[in-house]
Amino acid sequence: SFLLGLIYGDVTIPISEIFHPSGVYAYILLNIRLPTLTVAILIGAILSTSGAVLQMLLRNPLVDPYISGTASGGAFGAVLTYLLLMLNLPFSWIIYFQPLVAFFTATLATLITIMIGKKSGYLGLVIGGVLVSFIFSSLVTVILSVMSAKYPQIPPLTFWLLGDISVVGWFNAIILSLFTILLLYFSLSN
Repeated sequence: SFLLGLIYGDVTIPISEIFHPSGVYAYILLNIRLPTLTVAILIGAILSTSGAVLQMLLRNPLVDPYISGTASGGAFGAVLTYLLLMLNLPFSWIIYFQPLVAFFTATLATLITIMIGKKSGYLGLVIGGVLVSFIFSSLVTVILSVMSAKYPQIPPLTFWLLGDISVVGWFNAIILSLFTILLLYFSLSN
């Protein structure tokens, strides 16, 4: 998939140019494709490590961010920030609030799942997580339905479910590399 990511995009790079890039292909390959693919790999490492830590903390090998409600709680927070449009805040401000609100609601969803699991045991954790996940997912759908009627420029539900990795530069890749190394260090040291 790494090789396919280097070849295909808005501009298809011939395989001969992958190993000996020149001209515009060299610029696309070295300044756009390689940093973007590096960030995608680092994000995968962060997500897999976070999932393993979540399973270890909850002592349940079945738990993942979707079963624990964490993913749907985060999606709810991300979509909830669009309600700030009704307060006439600039759209650019929402970008700064969105990660904080998503983190808070993801943490809240996980804590609710843990509280249900403590009362009900091992299976209660899984059932409670699925319940929390369905509640937050339905709230996401309701908010997006209401907001899309009022603000048709808001991306559709598939945008939130599929995700996106934007084109990034080497500076972003280096910063994310440092965070990934720290996360792996702290995860493996305990």
